[in-house]
Amino acid sequence: MAEVKKVKVCKKCSGFNVEELKGKVKTKDYTTGCIGRCSSQCSELVGKVYGFLKGDFVVCDTKEEFFDKISNLE
Repeated sequence: MAEVKKVKVCKKCSGFNVEELKGKVKTKDYTTGCIGRCSSQCSELVGKVYGFLKGDFVVCDTKEEFFDKISNLE
């Protein structure tokens, strides 16, 4: 079974510029693409920052909070 990436986010919907991941996460540890949680379909995600961290869906109020969670991944 393939290993789950540490971070998976959507370039369009995750609530921040995914280019900001560079320097915070090794390129081999993250992937971008559709995560199936569009804010246009899930109104509770509007204005939030979100993605999958080690396979778990994580929603934060700010990108700083989301990046803190990323930095705490092992």
